[in-house]
Amino acid sequence: MTVDARHALQSDADQMAELINRIIAIGGTTAYRAAFDSEKIVSEFIGPELAICCHVAVEDGEICGFQALLWADPSWPGEDKLPSDWAVIATYVDPDMHGKGIGRTLFTRTAAAAQEAGVTAIDATIRKENTGGLSYYSRMGFVDYRTGAETVSKIYRPV
Repeated sequence: MTVDARHALQSDADQMAELINRIIAIGGTTAYRAAFDSEKIVSEFIGPELAICCHVAVEDGEICGFQALLWADPSWPGEDKLPSDWAVIATYVDPDMHGKGIGRTLFTRTAAAAQEAGVTAIDATIRKENTGGLSYYSRMGFVDYRTGAETVSKIYRPV
């Protein structure tokens, strides 16, 4: 299996929506509950105002994962507001392809983009029942820094 990672394009939005919708339908690993269409993929991941980067993992022309990195929202009205020089990460990998290095391939690109952008810390907030996601982020070098009722927040500091 040869997986390549590249910047996400608007033309990738349909495949990305199909992927995240499969993950949402399975349940238990994402906070998202409503299905995505291509417009929502573009507005949430590929081209939001606070975007740093969004990469897709591709195997044989098919998207098998994607990862987005956004600046922390300076207007966040809720609890657990993050500093403005922090970023928030989101990772989605085809459930049939876990454990094949897709997340590592994506994170290599994302970590480089974070360092280039001057990000001082990356927050990954993961649902507690998402043991695969918790393990993945730990393998990437993230460490726990906050625990909520339903989530664990991990931090990574780009070098």
